[in-house]
Amino acid sequence: MNNVDKFLALFSEFDMIVRPKRETNIKKKEFNVTSTQVSQAKSDLERELRRLTTEYKSARRSFKHNRISRQELFDFEWRIHELQEEIKRIEESGE
Repeated sequence: MNNVDKFLALFSEFDMIVRPKRETNIKKKEFNVTSTQVSQAKSDLERELRRLTTEYKSARRSFKHNRISRQELFDFEWRIHELQEEIKRIEESGE
């Protein structure tokens, strides 16, 4: 007895009705964001990027002197990359 037959034997009293999924024309809700909010978010991200860049430079010196691990240095680089991508997304959505 294969698994399908076992399943059907165990659940023989249940009726399953399979219906095709209806397509709806519901759009995703979009946020109403003003241009001042966009520019504020971008300036905040750029400020954070400048701060993180200075921390990264300090972390590189610490890595050179074996005070931090390669993984910690990579974490700084990754966070910088994430901020740069977020700034790009904001710039592209504003166009």
